[in-house]
Amino acid sequence: MVKTRTLLEVLLALAVVAALSGCSARGRLVSVHPESLQLSGGATGTALSIAADSSALYAVYADRATAGLDMITLPIGPHLPATAPAPELIDKVDTAAPLSPAFGEHVMASGGGRIAVLYLDRKADPHGVLKLASRATGAAQWDLDVLEPAGDPLALLPDGSGGFGAAWTSGLLYYRSQGGRMPAPDPPIPLQLEGRPGPDGQDGFTAYDRLASVLLWLGWNGTGFSAVPVPDGGTVSASLRSPSGRLAVASYSPRERRLLLHQQSPGAAAFSSQTVTVCDGTTGVALLPGPSDSSFVFVYDEARTISAGRTAYQLSVIAPGSALGALGSRYRKAVLAQGDLRIDGFAAARTADALYVLLSQGSLRILRIPLA
Repeated sequence: MVKTRTLLEVLLALAVVAALSGCSARGRLVSVHPESLQLSGGATGTALSIAADSSALYAVYADRATAGLDMITLPIGPHLPATAPAPELIDKVDTAAPLSPAFGEHVMASGGGRIAVLYLDRKADPHGVLKLASRATGAAQWDLDVLEPAGDPLALLPDGSGGFGAAWTSGLLYYRSQGGRMPAPDPPIPLQLEGRPGPDGQDGFTAYDRLASVLLWLGWNGTGFSAVPVPDGGTVSASLRSPSGRLAVASYSPRERRLLLHQQSPGAAAFSSQTVTVCDGTTGVALLPGPSDSSFVFVYDEARTISAGRTAYQLSVIAPGSALGALGSRYRKAVLAQGDLRIDGFAAARTADALYVLLSQGSLRILRIPLA
């Protein structure tokens, strides 16, 4: 029997979601049936990454059994393959027991015929060695660079020519362009990361600074970074820059039990904010482009009370209904996965016709959801 509180939460969530498109709330959840492919049966680190180019999908994760940072490459097609290819070791990243709480932390990007992974390696130094591994897609060998000082990886920003600028923090924000030097921006920007950063796919990223207790969007302008506070932003965030230049930031507020969307138009100084949905226990969010320049796909995890003493952990998506196979352009919600095990982490990417989610919940698997 469905608890009244749970039903009311569902109705409220649908009503709030509908406000994004200015339509009245009606209808039910959209039913989707993702394809699923198990990649690993063992425990992974909480940091997961996924990216796609025109022909392949790249999934990066840290394997706790081998203390290695691995990558699996999958072909892009109308369906997932029947079996998963063997993982490829990028590097051993931690061999000292117990594993670091930040085991496997990394950021990954692809573009211009290249892929790159920025990660912290603790196997030889407890403080870590910051490394940048990059290569052409299809190549066998990684080009490896060491970046100093070591710190938390923040973002890999494409430079338009197949290279990536690397951003990280070691108390101050640092940036190194492809093949360039490693200066700190001038003036220096103090930054101590809390949570995971959210690269916007172009020239910036969001990061929560625990020094100032504020969510910042940090954008590279060619010579330095602009630091813009995001109002009411939390430690769980994701950002996206649209082709027209509109900046969108999704952020979870545990106090308000809300997933929020903040938007800043080109040339505007202030953000506009609105509620996406009501949710509890959200530890991660992905913000992806929708069918139009002004629409979005939100992927997030949540914890739902099923009965006294029992909690279900589920991965959900909110998108325009037409993208999920329903009628109309108003936003609808679908459940992608659920179970009694906590969601350790996830990452999402989309192609022209599908949403891909790398999910760690007991085991590591990839989901494929067709998008209309």
